[in-house]
Amino acid sequence: MINKELFYIYLSLIVSFIVTFLSTEWIIKQSKLRGFVGKDVNKIDKPEVPVLGGIGIVSGFVAGSFTYLIEVSDQKFSFFAERIVISVLLSSLIIGFLGLLDDIFNLRQSLRAVLPVFASVPLIIYSIGHTAISLPFLGQIDFGIFFYLIILPATLTITSNAFNMLEGLNGLGAGMGLIMSLSLAYIGFRADGPSFYAGVLALILVSVLLAFLIFNKYPARVFPGNIGTYFIGSVIGAIGIAGFMYTALFFLYIPYVIEFLLKARTRFKGVSFGKISPEGYLYWDSFPHSLTHVVMKMGKFKEYQIVAILWGIEAVFALLAIYFQLTVIVIH
Repeated sequence: MINKELFYIYLSLIVSFIVTFLSTEWIIKQSKLRGFVGKDVNKIDKPEVPVLGGIGIVSGFVAGSFTYLIEVSDQKFSFFAERIVISVLLSSLIIGFLGLLDDIFNLRQSLRAVLPVFASVPLIIYSIGHTAISLPFLGQIDFGIFFYLIILPATLTITSNAFNMLEGLNGLGAGMGLIMSLSLAYIGFRADGPSFYAGVLALILVSVLLAFLIFNKYPARVFPGNIGTYFIGSVIGAIGIAGFMYTALFFLYIPYVIEFLLKARTRFKGVSFGKISPEGYLYWDSFPHSLTHVVMKMGKFKEYQIVAILWGIEAVFALLAIYFQLTVIVIH
């Protein structure tokens, strides 16, 4: 017989999947009607695709999280668990709203970089009393007040902005987020307390992204938009912060660090999409602006093959994230 907690976890996953699926279908129709579309430049015929699919991602994650809150509120340590769920939700929704503004008004790069700092306030409030981080090879380090003023805001800012950089191919960002959230869910379910509750939220994000990929996989019927990429990145960052999975976040975001360095060479004006040959292969004939271009230079690949390679790279770092998060290695 299934226990009550497990029942609500399953119910949260079902709700998040259904809400994401239905709301994304609705967004596709409404975006077309209202002209919120962009050209899929990686296709020969450059079809117009709706660009606000991230609203479906936000809707699904909120619905799944609220469903889980029903069960959490009935637990012995409900206040403790509620703080985790609500802080992750609030911080992510603030950044998701920033992404929506960017989709509509095309915000300046400086605003995109600074505004996520304010979104860290709910997580800072939740984290009061916790200022130490366990780091591989170094052990546990107490950062004191700098944890609240620098480390936590910087972590959320980096995870949301970096995730937004590596996008531009059908299914790329959603698939990368799926792999990252799967690893965080595994880590969370191997623990208890904050890590466990954060792991449940990661699993809800997995369900959301599975539903979204039905529409976003090659050939995409919808793009996540900035609202989607910012929101996914912020949820992953917030889950890592709330669940004290900083080591895992470090490894999960290594491909994004490489992406940042490549984009920095272009003063963040570089693109991730490629040029397309008459046969449908993507290529890049100048210095790489993105990891996508690095893969394009490795051989003749179609769009979905490039995406699969990058998913594979992220999967390797996800395994490293799991290993180092669950294994304490300290050099004395």
